[in-house]
Amino acid sequence: MSLSKINTRNLFPRILESCRVCDTCCKTYGWLLKKEAKKFIKKKYPVIKINNVLFCIDSFKRDKRENLILGEIPRCRFYGKRECLIQKDKPLDCKLFPIKLRFYNDFCVLGLSLGCKYVSSLNEKERKNICQKTIKFIKKMRNSDLDEYINLMQEVSSISQPKKFWMKKLIGLKKEGNSWKIINLFA
Repeated sequence: MSLSKINTRNLFPRILESCRVCDTCCKTYGWLLKKEAKKFIKKKYPVIKINNVLFCIDSFKRDKRENLILGEIPRCRFYGKRECLIQKDKPLDCKLFPIKLRFYNDFCVLGLSLGCKYVSSLNEKERKNICQKTIKFIKKMRNSDLDEYINLMQEVSSISQPKKFWMKKLIGLKKEGNSWKIINLFA
């Protein structure tokens, strides 16, 4: 499945309704794959390059001298009226939430964030169904897109303090060269 065809609304039914009453998410850097960054720049969306390697949406607050305030995770500039204002252009990292990644050297665990009010609102049957759908979804993603996304998030993880969060583990992936291979299914 190509990046442009990724639609997680079917994956997470009713998530938008939960998001509209939650108002705690979208405090993010909005990490962008290289092709997403090019698209954002072309559309004149504000993009910033971190460490000359990583692209993200420029939602940073600035001090009086216009220096970025990096110690505070910003609210996305495209968040308004309790929803994403660029739904059609939403970055993959944002589309995939509440999917989260945790890295252990060349091993990655992909899971559902249990801190997400949407996930915590699900009953056991609904959660199990979403876990199965998420695994199928990840398996259908084009390998190059999945690899680029996981490599991006590994790079992000290496330069930032990891957030603490609980997750329902779904998939274990092992890095082989620059690619990621599914080696374990937890659900």
